[in-house]
Amino acid sequence: MANFLRWPRAGCVGLVIGSLAPWYAQADSVREWEKQIFDRLASQRRFPPEARGQSGAAKVAFTIDRSGNLISEKLLQSTGSPLLDAEAIAMVKRAQPFPAPPPEVGEDRPKFELPVVFDSPPRGTAIDGAIFKGENDAVNAKIRGICRGC
Repeated sequence: MANFLRWPRAGCVGLVIGSLAPWYAQADSVREWEKQIFDRLASQRRFPPEARGQSGAAKVAFTIDRSGNLISEKLLQSTGSPLLDAEAIAMVKRAQPFPAPPPEVGEDRPKFELPVVFDSPPRGTAIDGAIFKGENDAVNAKIRGICRGC
């Protein structure tokens, strides 16, 4: 009799596991898609050299369509610096087109809100892969002085 009662429970557990597996797969595909979007945004993040010494956190919202095209973007929270606010919006525009949402995303126009934090880099560090011009000239002069025949 005890074995007889175990079979229905085992069947219910199997049914629950079987029905949750596609849900987990769907959640994984949506998470992967969101990660791709945030990675794309991160790759387009810049610090405007004119804003040196300024910092702040902006909050941006944007909407895309089912093809990944940017439909709208909006600044929800200002950094207090027009330069940094403009860069937060420009980052979203540069990142388009975004990856198309997977079928599991039910919305026709998925919406995102995210913070964009700007910290002013210390003097003498690269911004967007280029050192400030005056420092670049000094570095080039040192290299020419060391490597005369290169």
